[in-house]
Amino acid sequence: MSAAGRPRDPAIDAAVLAATLEILRTDGYPGFALEAVAARAGTTKAAMRRRWPLRQNLLIDALASILAIPPVPDNNCTRCDLMQSVRLLDEALHERLPRGVLAPLVADCARVPELHQRLMEVLVQPSRQAATAAVEQAVSRGDLRPDVDPHVLVDLLAASVYQRALLGDTTTARPSAADTVDLLLRGAAVDFDRLVRISQTPAHLRQHPASHT
Repeated sequence: MSAAGRPRDPAIDAAVLAATLEILRTDGYPGFALEAVAARAGTTKAAMRRRWPLRQNLLIDALASILAIPPVPDNNCTRCDLMQSVRLLDEALHERLPRGVLAPLVADCARVPELHQRLMEVLVQPSRQAATAAVEQAVSRGDLRPDVDPHVLVDLLAASVYQRALLGDTTTARPSAADTVDLLLRGAAVDFDRLVRISQTPAHLRQHPASHT
């Protein structure tokens, strides 16, 4: 444990997180080593261990530091909201995170329930919560059928994005956000053609629909 009353230095924390990301990008997950991070961050492995006793927590915090909490989409357009949710998740997993890191980290954390829970809370739940809120809005205003389960629909929306992040590209053609959203909306929408027309209307001309109670 660190000395009693000795505060953590935010500058050291930030340097360690930045160094962790650099090592992941250059050496990948298999080549990740705390000694390399300590050397690059200008600290010691012991000091890092005091802050992050488990390396998985360090990795989770490092990845979280480059993932912005997504806003709840609100474009006065259900189709637009869901496409935005898919695009934001795709950008986070495929453009922001170092390649080849998520799958082995998930596997490492799966063996320890506390780590798995923390990974879900820090890296997965924020984007899920924003997308779920968008689906709940769509149900409330009558765009989606009242029996639609927002959590199930979000799982289906995110499935193809997570599959590519965890397993790599498994198809020759990468589906667009519109393809994924439309496939599900055809089954979940009250009037799919109407939602398409709204999405094709310029944003400044859309009227915010009244919520259904």
